[in-house]
Amino acid sequence: MLTLRLKSGEYVAIGDTIAVQVFRQKGNCFEVAVKAPREVPICRGEVYEQQNGKPDGLREHRTQSLSEKNANARRKATLARRADAVQQLYRVLDKMESRNPEWQQDILFMREQISRLNGESAT
Repeated sequence: MLTLRLKSGEYVAIGDTIAVQVFRQKGNCFEVAVKAPREVPICRGEVYEQQNGKPDGLREHRTQSLSEKNANARRKATLARRADAVQQLYRVLDKMESRNPEWQQDILFMREQISRLNGESAT
C-alpha cells in the first residue's frame, strides 16, 4: 500500500484515466474529488464493504489529530480527578459511619448518590 501526504488541492494520478484530488475542510474532514471513466465504480468505503468486505492492506485505525489527542488527555485527567474525589468522599463517609452509627441510613443514601453521579450502577 502506498501512503502519501497531500496538501489541500494536490492530487494523485492513478494510471492515465484516474485522478484523486484532496481538499481540507474544517476539523478533521476532507473533501475528495475523483476523476475517473464512467465504467469505474466509485463509492464510499462503508458502501463497498457491505458488498465486498474491507480491502486488504488498509490501515486499521485513523490517526488522531492534535486537538483530538489533547481532548482525550483532558478527558482522562478529568476522569482521574473524579475517581480521586469519589475515593475521598467514600473515606469521609467511612469515618462518619464508624463514629456515628445512627447516621447509617443517611450515609447509605449519600453513597448511592455518589455512585449514581459517578456513573456506577447502584448496588
